[in-house]
Amino acid sequence: MNRRKHVDAAEHEASVESLKKFDDVVLETAFRLCKLGFAVHWLRLRSKAPVEAGWPDIPVKTAEELMRSHQPAFNLGFRAGAPSIVDGLALVVLDVDIKHPDFAEEAYAAAKSLMGGSFRPTVILGSGVGRHQFLRVPLEKAPNKAALTLRSADVAVLNDEPRIVRLGTPKSKPVWTIELLSTGKNVVLPPSIHPDTGRQYEWADAEFVS
Repeated sequence: MNRRKHVDAAEHEASVESLKKFDDVVLETAFRLCKLGFAVHWLRLRSKAPVEAGWPDIPVKTAEELMRSHQPAFNLGFRAGAPSIVDGLALVVLDVDIKHPDFAEEAYAAAKSLMGGSFRPTVILGSGVGRHQFLRVPLEKAPNKAALTLRSADVAVLNDEPRIVRLGTPKSKPVWTIELLSTGKNVVLPPSIHPDTGRQYEWADAEFVS
């Protein structure tokens, strides 16, 4: 019994330490990106959902406001487009959303084609295969839609199982879709934890790590 209590106490201590390390990285990342001009906000525990209702329209938070409103284990996100002005340019996101890993390379090739050969992911998504590339554009050239579809696969996958089906099949989605995310879109940031896979979002571009 005593040995079990010792093990339980050790596991609890490790869990607390792991959460502290996660929160430290989340806060450091939030403050650094806030300083750069990202419209940073908190997301719910292991979720992509912003904590605050009406988040698309609230004022961009300062570092001090972020510190006051932070809670343990919060994920981290930001508002793309007009709210995030970095070096005088709006920050939009090329989103390579992949629903079936077997089609990842096909999706990356499509993204590279769309980017004129300069597809350089900024973030590896918590799905493990999805990618985000952050792009700075003049505010007047940012899309006026929250998500603008640029290209998608010509086959689909059923929502609840990894079976490939014809495009347009009920309850299915393209195996990959490439969108441009702009004003009105919430974007998840590292080191957030994906709600389905339990994996962390990771930086793929050292520019945003240093």
